[in-house]
Amino acid sequence: MIVGMAATLPRNADVAGQFDLLADLLELSGEQQFRVLAYRRAADQIRSSGSPIAQLALDGHAKDLPGIGKTIESKIVQIVDSGEIEALTKRKAEIPEGVADFLRLPALGPKTARRIWQELGITTTEELRQAAEAQRLRSLPGLGAKTEERILKALDEKPQEKRTLLAMALPAVRAVVEVLREHPASNEVSEAGSVRRRTETVRDLDIIATAADPGALTDYFASLHWVAEVEAKGKTKATVVSHDGLRFDLRVVPPDSYGNLLQHFTGSKEHNVALREDAVRRGLSVSEYGVKDVESGEVFTARSEEELYEHLGYHWIPPELRQGRGELEAAKNGELPALVEVADLRGDLHMHSTWSTDAKDSLEAMATAAKDRGYEYVAITDHAHYLREGRFDAQGSEIETLRKKLAPFRLLRGIEVSIRVDGTLDFPDEDLARCDWVMASLHSAFERSPTERVLTAMENPHVDAIGHLTARKLNKREGTDIAVDKVVEKALETGTFLEINSQPDRLDLRDTHARLAGEAGLLLAISTDAHELGALEFVELGVAQARRAWLQKDQVLNTRSWSQIEKLRKRA
Repeated sequence: MIVGMAATLPRNADVAGQFDLLADLLELSGEQQFRVLAYRRAADQIRSSGSPIAQLALDGHAKDLPGIGKTIESKIVQIVDSGEIEALTKRKAEIPEGVADFLRLPALGPKTARRIWQELGITTTEELRQAAEAQRLRSLPGLGAKTEERILKALDEKPQEKRTLLAMALPAVRAVVEVLREHPASNEVSEAGSVRRRTETVRDLDIIATAADPGALTDYFASLHWVAEVEAKGKTKATVVSHDGLRFDLRVVPPDSYGNLLQHFTGSKEHNVALREDAVRRGLSVSEYGVKDVESGEVFTARSEEELYEHLGYHWIPPELRQGRGELEAAKNGELPALVEVADLRGDLHMHSTWSTDAKDSLEAMATAAKDRGYEYVAITDHAHYLREGRFDAQGSEIETLRKKLAPFRLLRGIEVSIRVDGTLDFPDEDLARCDWVMASLHSAFERSPTERVLTAMENPHVDAIGHLTARKLNKREGTDIAVDKVVEKALETGTFLEINSQPDRLDLRDTHARLAGEAGLLLAISTDAHELGALEFVELGVAQARRAWLQKDQVLNTRSWSQIEKLRKRA
């Protein structure tokens, strides 16, 4: 049982939100860009921190995190003490509240937004709409009818707060790449951008290609049947929007610099900046078109990424690692990890059947599908609250019958229990002792001492793993503010595992948390949490998350046989 609850501190997401807003207001004020970027990077670091950032700041340890110095730490303490960063309070008094909303419109940059506010006195999006409709914006030098049209169009569109989940973007971009490869004019075609890095969500879908006739390929791309709108098209570039709202950017590039451009449009901003800064120190200037030797003026172009990275002194870096998190140094020193692959997995330790009424397919169908994928074992982990009133025994009987039918495939009797607000579980210990595998997860009351509840649950001798640790839902809710570092420490102490949940809107643990756990020596399971047959395919998303976390095969629990896993369990 939990004894006492932690004092209320601002959530990481709320702290990060203040730094994001401060960056917006500084940008509107015309402050130097390095200050704006510093606050945006701090916001990103705060969101991905495995510990409550407010507590770290109070303890004087927030500044130990990358991108968080003494100044940022002091501002976090201000949020704890008074509820808001002092500089933010000051800027909010200087800039009308609605002006920051201008930056949410893709048609407006910070400089234009500032001019509209300061020179025309427009301070709300409604006033902005009225000015555009009355053609008043064109009175400002540099703004014209097209700017007014773009602003009105942006205002009429729904807020673009949600990003596309990787599960939706990945099959779409793969299908387009395959179609373009079939065109007779095409030579090389590859996905690029955030989808190639396998980020959890993406905005635009980037494609890089070479072609014997670039114009023919862009014409073909823009005329495909799924294209709802052609936003731009030239001989070497085209941007289209599909009927389901996905935005695709195609760039047809010269074959001699295909490697340069593919690398440029794949790497994150942080990766590419670090790459260029390292090159500058060696007298080189890197752009998307080539690598220039500053002294001689010679320009090196590469037909492949491998050639480019080799020329710069690195081993080729898997796209998932190109995040600016130490991969360049590792590539230079030959220390990049051999990342886990989908084929390395030997089973799935978290999935559901129709014994859980929120699932769609039967126990036999789920187990058979897992077997057909080549798995050696699977744990059926139906929700405990659906297995009361004799249903637990009835399900057990079905599992026993299917075990004989599916042998030598191992069908494991699992269960997913909910962690109550006091840290206890919603199923009797004597029944959990009859299970082969027990998942414990937060499913409600996310704000009520989540860290303490998880720590308490891990002390239960029957709990094998904690599911979707932060309980986040991408595009719907932020993860609960859990001290991941404390959870990892307790997991190692108690012999409890954590999972990377492969559900498209979860991908929980996030990559930074999974890397933290992996570096601490904790084994992680990659699970689908499938509630239907098609969801078994989501394992690829979980593996991508593990790869972004630098995880190797031996750091993933279910790359082992079941007999090997049994020896690692706390009940062994």
